[in-house]
Amino acid sequence: MRPTRAEIHTERFLNNLRLVRKQVGERARIMPIVKANAYGHGLDIIARAAIQSEEIDAFGVATEEEGAWLRRLARRGGLPILVLTGAAPDEIDTFLEHQLDFTLSDLGSLDAIAARAAAFGERARVHLKVDTGMRRMGVEPEDAIPFLRAIEAHRKDIELIGLYTHFATSEELDQTFFRKQLTTFDAVVREARGAGILIPLVHAANSGAILQAPKESAFDMVRPGIMLYGYAPSLELQEQFGEELQACLALVSSVVLVKHIKAGEGVSYNLQWHAARATRIATVPIGYGDGYPRLLTGRARAMIGEKTYPVVGTISMDQVMLDVGEDDVKIGDRVELISVTNGTMDAWSLANAIGTIPYEIVSGIAARVPRVPV
Repeated sequence: MRPTRAEIHTERFLNNLRLVRKQVGERARIMPIVKANAYGHGLDIIARAAIQSEEIDAFGVATEEEGAWLRRLARRGGLPILVLTGAAPDEIDTFLEHQLDFTLSDLGSLDAIAARAAAFGERARVHLKVDTGMRRMGVEPEDAIPFLRAIEAHRKDIELIGLYTHFATSEELDQTFFRKQLTTFDAVVREARGAGILIPLVHAANSGAILQAPKESAFDMVRPGIMLYGYAPSLELQEQFGEELQACLALVSSVVLVKHIKAGEGVSYNLQWHAARATRIATVPIGYGDGYPRLLTGRARAMIGEKTYPVVGTISMDQVMLDVGEDDVKIGDRVELISVTNGTMDAWSLANAIGTIPYEIVSGIAARVPRVPV
């Protein structure tokens, strides 16, 4: 069996879930966001751990496929599953079949969902999204009350479950725009409830809001994402909360070959790296086909035992090479390429090396890499 795998530390995930609870208190419900294969951590592993914790109240996903797959774990009639993007017309039946909650952003979708729900003989569960500044999905704040009234008019076929928004800058230390969004959304909530509209769940807080402003933004439910997987959503917040958050994913493999090369010899495609001295090269069966970015060429290190070694030569689709010098490195030795214990080799470190964010590093790990709970 190919030794490359992602080890998922579920107890570390549960620690992060406990931090969410600590931040928001006992009253707020928790909807873990498990889209993109639980940010690359394995949807089945993370969902099972979350359910068994008995700390969660719903799940958030991005697509109907994720929702339908998750429903097999959360069971029909069990935990709610909100699809955070809109439903295309040909997806509506799948939502209804698997009891997935809809995100609404336009009246046309409301009418289509109501019609199909009537045909199914079921009430569709919907959340109205309000665009308070993200400018991506959601109704304008001034249109929220009329839209809620339109949902009420379809009450025979539509059940209003929630009202929500999404913050664009909650991870930034400058909270000016975040506060503007929060004020706008709070005004919509107050107006709706003042008008006698029953809204079971109001939710807004993502990881940045949970870490920086939990009391003001928690409302009835929060939606933690990246923080559940051990990373703050910005470097500034990573500095503040990095000791409390615990990375959950270790990307590991094993040495499959060690060979001597001479001084001046080049390694890998285009021979971009040449040995400054006679040395030994350890080959590891992982590459950009596994989601280990090619952009890390010349910028990354990997760990064998307690020591790190430079990744040398161009990272290829299926292999990377390490300059291990004359150290006692052998075929079969464990190699860590993303570590949960070494802060210089976590997803933030890799992200910084290539100008991206840890979300992209962990969610980009390919499906061919097995996820193994540990």
